[in-house]
Amino acid sequence: MNCIGVDVSKQELRTYDGMKGRTFPNDKRLHQFTNYVDSTGEVLIVFEPTSTYSHRLLAFCAARNILTCKLNPRVIPNLRKIAQKRSKTDKTDAELLYRYGVDRGDDEAKEPQPVDRLAHLLSAQLALYQAVQKGRVAYQGLLEAFTNDPFIPRRLLTTLKGEIRVMKQKEVKRLACAQVLINKEEKASLSLGALQSVVGLGPVTSITLLRFFRQYHGANRQQVVALAGLDPVFYQSGTSVHRKGRISKRGDKVLRKCLYEATLSAARYNIPIRALYKRLKDAGKPEKVARTAAARKLLLIAHAIYETGQLYRSPAKEAA
Repeated sequence: MNCIGVDVSKQELRTYDGMKGRTFPNDKRLHQFTNYVDSTGEVLIVFEPTSTYSHRLLAFCAARNILTCKLNPRVIPNLRKIAQKRSKTDKTDAELLYRYGVDRGDDEAKEPQPVDRLAHLLSAQLALYQAVQKGRVAYQGLLEAFTNDPFIPRRLLTTLKGEIRVMKQKEVKRLACAQVLINKEEKASLSLGALQSVVGLGPVTSITLLRFFRQYHGANRQQVVALAGLDPVFYQSGTSVHRKGRISKRGDKVLRKCLYEATLSAARYNIPIRALYKRLKDAGKPEKVARTAAARKLLLIAHAIYETGQLYRSPAKEAA
């Protein structure tokens, strides 16, 4: 099997196969890259996921059942240090990816999962929703500041209020569009209904969770926590260096934010979450620690509900 290291950028795919470096356009059909792979035979493609720029390459590998090895972006800088390379270029990165594939590709190579189109569409709708929401929050801050300024004309305040109303309508529209996409698939619609039955999960968090679980289909409880960046990490060296544990934050930050905000309601009305939150607070834990633990438990409850497809039943109702 031939190994190909691929450094992905917005416009180009820079490759290295152990003998020669090549450059191909990262265009819609990957026509030139396809011809190159077809002429190479059975291959293992090693690359570093780069935002949306690597989606075409991933879809290409999935369609052709090509083995892939996806490296965490944190790996390449360390590989560069090990190889004692001073320069950082697309060419050297492709060579490092190739070398990693030769050394460890047999152990880490995987067949790419089929691309979940709905997960990508939901990601787009949620990204638009978050962009509009961010703008609305900024405008509301300006409105509050300008309201207390006697030199700001009333006409400007009226204009700001109107633009805030428009932004709120756009937020509602984005969620409605996401709901329409979900309703087109019966399984997705049932999964969303099950997630929304969990006390503390609102529409935005439920849709975000649905997108997350579909994106990482088959992930177990431990993997889900890590992919959300809610897994604990520790740093200890000898007897003198022993830092406090913290969450890794190496995961979906949008989901973490949604879950953290959801604990504001779940810690009051969701019985298991409330019990955990109260226990940690009574033990003297800081507010942030208690809410982070509550967010992690809420994620695990949602994951169990998604996997089983059953509606959420609180312990009190189940006992009754």
